[in-house]
Amino acid sequence: MVKQIPALTGIRFVAAAAVALSHGGSLFLEGTSLALDISIGTLGLFGMSVFFTLSGFVIQYNYGSSIAGSPRKAIPEFLVARIARIYPLFVVLFLVELLTGPMVWPWLLGTKAAAEGFSWHIVPFQLGMIQTWFFANVAGAAPVWQYEEIGIVSWSVSTEWFFYLFFPLVCPVLARIRTAPAAILCAIGAGTIELGIDLAVYMLQGRINLFALHAYGTGAALPNWKNTLLLWIVYFSPFCRVWEFVLGCCLAKLHEAWLAQDFRPSRALLDIAAIVGVGAIGWVFWFTAHKPPFGAAMSLFDIGRNNIALAAPIALILVAAAQPVSSAGRLLSARWLVFLGEASFALYLVHIIIYQRFPVVRWETASQLLGHLGALALAFTLATCVAILLHFGLEVPARRRIRSCYQAASPEQRRRLVRLGSIGLAALVGAAATYALRDAAGDAVTQSGISFGRFCHVWRQLPLDLGAWQRHGCGCSSL
Repeated sequence: MVKQIPALTGIRFVAAAAVALSHGGSLFLEGTSLALDISIGTLGLFGMSVFFTLSGFVIQYNYGSSIAGSPRKAIPEFLVARIARIYPLFVVLFLVELLTGPMVWPWLLGTKAAAEGFSWHIVPFQLGMIQTWFFANVAGAAPVWQYEEIGIVSWSVSTEWFFYLFFPLVCPVLARIRTAPAAILCAIGAGTIELGIDLAVYMLQGRINLFALHAYGTGAALPNWKNTLLLWIVYFSPFCRVWEFVLGCCLAKLHEAWLAQDFRPSRALLDIAAIVGVGAIGWVFWFTAHKPPFGAAMSLFDIGRNNIALAAPIALILVAAAQPVSSAGRLLSARWLVFLGEASFALYLVHIIIYQRFPVVRWETASQLLGHLGALALAFTLATCVAILLHFGLEVPARRRIRSCYQAASPEQRRRLVRLGSIGLAALVGAAATYALRDAAGDAVTQSGISFGRFCHVWRQLPLDLGAWQRHGCGCSSL
């Protein structure tokens, strides 16, 4: 049994609160300040990078040795433990949203047609937690935007599930990291790979946008940002974000190497690392709020702030927080913060459902802004209380029940469960691939009101360089 690090539980609440306040700000604080709106959105990006990097640290720290030592026994136990941790609460809240959500319920009652962004086709992929593994245009929206409320946050559950399945594959490589310099080098390598993906997207964004226009319609390309293929690649896609997870795994190996060598970094050095991390995150917030918004083309910073621009400084904070002698470790180990951190997953999933039940209006004066801040504080407090109840009333009992049932099963029953799970996942991934490829055949363009012949005529005249495309005035809206 590994020794727990309380600060890592405390920082989980910080991440969940950042995402919850970001979503709350977009609902309650939408008004006349563009800089405020952009900063609120960046808060959510920060929270997600904390979750993904922290997840790699915690998973490697808790399961790395056992999987590397006896994979045949440890891998199924690891996956069952992960399912027991995330699936019960996720599926309950998903079904609540599916049956009572404001997007879905009126359609079920027959009072109006299904809203844009709602399709029953995505239900199996949502329940199988693979909706971020592919891109498509489904009922006018990408799979990650389906089902309005729970869909806004459940995409990360899908991305995390990919990380869990990927982890046993990378475990043998991580097991070879035995020294601090090797761990640091591998951490830099993981960050470099993600930065390389961002650089490739930056250089090829013109071609990516033209492909998205051809395959999925105008909503999948810039300047329409929400449903774009670009956003899926750099933010939602597990194939890009997995390197933040690997970065966290390398940080855990660094921590293990220090423990093995009985090496304790000085408090001053750890505090400097944390201060540099906080300063870099602050710069990302400041620069994002003061730079011109992108249109039909994005800068490398616009792309990088969705992943590595925040994950890299977060890594410095995690290294410091894992050491109890550091100021960050002491602050994040506060009992109240650790207690709330235990319920962070519930807060992450349930907050948007609570927020959507509050009336929202646009603020235009300072007094209205104060009122909206009060409403956000009330909604956040209520969501936190509901999350605590869900954690202790549903999450913990369900987790214990699932794990105890697996432990009580016979070896043959366990093998049968593993086989059925593998077959089911393979079938679901195959169906998702078929669904995505079918949707990339150009049907979405026709559905968006663009005739294929007219589009081909425009396609031949569009330059592949997006800068030239923009200079010629051929933005997406002109099609």
